[in-house]
Amino acid sequence: MNRHLIFFCLLLSILLIFSSHVSSEIFTDSGLVDIPTGEVLKHGIFGVGVYAPFQNTTHFKRAPVAFRVNFGMFDGIELGASHILPQDNDASRSFLGHVKAQLLYETGKIPNIAIGVDNLGDNVGLKWNTYQANSTYLVISKTFNLPRIHLISGHIGIGNHRFAFNDSSIGLFAGVSTELHPAFARGDIGISLEFDGKGANAGLRYTADSGLTLALGVETLNTPEDIRYLVSISWTNAQMIEQIDAAKRLARQAAKLASQAKSKPTKEDETSEQ
Repeated sequence: MNRHLIFFCLLLSILLIFSSHVSSEIFTDSGLVDIPTGEVLKHGIFGVGVYAPFQNTTHFKRAPVAFRVNFGMFDGIELGASHILPQDNDASRSFLGHVKAQLLYETGKIPNIAIGVDNLGDNVGLKWNTYQANSTYLVISKTFNLPRIHLISGHIGIGNHRFAFNDSSIGLFAGVSTELHPAFARGDIGISLEFDGKGANAGLRYTADSGLTLALGVETLNTPEDIRYLVSISWTNAQMIEQIDAAKRLARQAAKLASQAKSKPTKEDETSEQ
């Protein structure tokens, strides 16, 4: 565990040196800090939350805050919507949509593959450089069981607009993530490192057994005074659905055992038959 922590701290230090600005939503339910993954939310699973970036400038300036909802349908489609609040309360607000579809599911050597479109909508001010409309992408994700590190997921994809660098029409993005399940946490802890097409980001996400999720991220521009901090608070019903499914499995297993015990002849029955 200590070796894993040291490894993560070293990677985080490298990211803080070369990091750049986040270009869209952060900590989506099926994504890392800023990049999507090859998975989508399962049917009936949804998440609602709010997130905000803060910049280390005068008066700790806040970037646009966004409220969002994401939900999964048919175990292959994920839909999302965002309501963006600008810094200036008098400025126009924006509503954006997001669509994601899973093409392949991970089985053996086959990875998860998904395509999607972020920021569907045109009512986004030009000064909001954290958003770029109609950004399409394709992403591949694969989980590996590595010695000592155990399960770690790798993600790589290609996309346009918010994923492209400077004047390029398309760009590449990539990331790694892992989950820890310490008993004391009473929930899951996710760690992610990524390159979003323009720079590197790092994030830490804690999801309690109740479904409440708290996430913190960090990114830097070219100078230390431009450090940005990312905060997200959300809730998902994934844990609740998992607990319900587990209870149903236990109930079915108990009913099966009871049925087997009832149908099995007892010693008294065998004696009476003789």
